[in-house]
Amino acid sequence: MSALSRSLPFLVSAVLSLSAGCQEYNLQGPETVVTSYNPPDLEVARKEDRVTQVTVPAVDVLFVVDNSGSMIEEQDNLRQNFEGFMDYFTDSGLDYHVGVVSTDMDDRQQSGRLQQDDGRGGRYIDNTYSGADAVSSFRQRAALGTNGSRDERGKDAAYTALTTEANSTNAGFYREEAVLSIVVISDEIDYSRKISTQEFISWMNSLKPEDDQTWFSSIVGPAPRGCSSGAGNAEEGVGYLEVTDGVGGITYSICESDYSSVLEELGMQAAGLKREFFLSEAPVPDTITVSVTTDGDREKFDEDAWTYSGTRNSVTFSSYVPDPLAVVGISYETLADAQAPERDDAADTAED
Repeated sequence: MSALSRSLPFLVSAVLSLSAGCQEYNLQGPETVVTSYNPPDLEVARKEDRVTQVTVPAVDVLFVVDNSGSMIEEQDNLRQNFEGFMDYFTDSGLDYHVGVVSTDMDDRQQSGRLQQDDGRGGRYIDNTYSGADAVSSFRQRAALGTNGSRDERGKDAAYTALTTEANSTNAGFYREEAVLSIVVISDEIDYSRKISTQEFISWMNSLKPEDDQTWFSSIVGPAPRGCSSGAGNAEEGVGYLEVTDGVGGITYSICESDYSSVLEELGMQAAGLKREFFLSEAPVPDTITVSVTTDGDREKFDEDAWTYSGTRNSVTFSSYVPDPLAVVGISYETLADAQAPERDDAADTAED
């Protein structure tokens, strides 16, 4: 028989005796008992965001190139570094169209009409071209010379190319289901008269169902006063920079001596590849770890390979671009858990 079983009759007898005597006993103890919070020693939970690197199925890329008198060196820079742009398309399986128009809206042979490659014909480059042929063809199309109108109208040229000329001269280039990326390169402000800046922004933002399906990038004179280079001065890209802000895209100074980095960035963006990956919650920055899994092989990246932006709540690889279908894993302790308020001992009391 257990100790509890042996003592049970005695306890019952004692309770009955107290009840029979009608005596009152204070069984409450002190009115207030001060205690301290003593939680179990638990590790802070970690969260992991997993993002798959994907490409877009189809993209239309329109280059709008200033062909006024001061643009010869900038055109050469664009043409010579175009291979870096095409690296993201060649053998990628991506269904792409690449076309070129000038900023000249006075010459009827230009005025939003896609420029041709005299050796091959056709108004645009697509995935039937080999990588070498695509680069060679673009270089010829973008060799627009410097005799174009001094009244540069880049937005008008892009708008005309994708509307007025879309079903005639430029037939087949623009596709409703494809991502659209427009890249303008000019050392002057935009003098467009056919469509205002705000109208252009609204038009572009209405073309596709998702925000990340349209891009407008500007290789122009930077704000607020433009820039200077060996090729001369470039005015601030008024009329272009506002569209990039309103639609989304990349800005780059036209006065830079080497366009290789921006063309690589533009190619990566147009192809849908990303170096920046957003977190679902605010992290404790010092706890972030980053890995990439490619074809089943997981690689952890040291902190010098990426940066964290608290403003954008994102991790950006410095130079590495994950392959298509690679899975980027970002593990971290959440800031909400780390900042959970500590319990107040004075508030943890047992009252009557």
